[in-house]
Amino acid sequence: MDEARTGGPSVVWAGPPDAPAVVVLDPAGVGKHGDLPGTWRPLTEHLQVMWCRLPASDEPWREVDEVLEEFVHRDVPVHLVAGAAAGADVGELVRRHEGLISSVQTFAAPVPLGHPEVVLEVLRELLDQDVNPNVNPNVRPQDNHPRPNDEGGTGSLLGDATSAVRESVRRLFDRLKDG
Repeated sequence: MDEARTGGPSVVWAGPPDAPAVVVLDPAGVGKHGDLPGTWRPLTEHLQVMWCRLPASDEPWREVDEVLEEFVHRDVPVHLVAGAAAGADVGELVRRHEGLISSVQTFAAPVPLGHPEVVLEVLRELLDQDVNPNVNPNVRPQDNHPRPNDEGGTGSLLGDATSAVRESVRRLFDRLKDG
């Protein structure tokens, strides 16, 4: 296997530990230099992102199990994102961590997991599931009232993350357009 895929850290992490988590299983090994792909970085103000570089570990599935164990005692939803090349081991991983993993999304090649459309699709999925830490899941939906966030508004972390990604993508397109 080439150095670009196997070199560097096996796990790259960023974001607040009390925020909803997205665990990315990357069979391509992006993030060799210890940073998340640039498209994912705006999310880390509002979400935890754990990027597991499967080729960079001698025992990738044991290491992913250890990453997921980090969330056992945290009261946060955990969303799993995987490149399809991760294979059938993803299903076995979900079975081992039943009750911990809230949802799973897989993406087929040739679209890399760092592509802006992947990031937006992950956010769409999270929003569709109504993964919102400001809403009490033990209360009937019609009785749920969002708690104000730190800024005094009632926006969700995921809504804020979606806005941040859209703004980041818009700036990138503007830079490319302007040459």
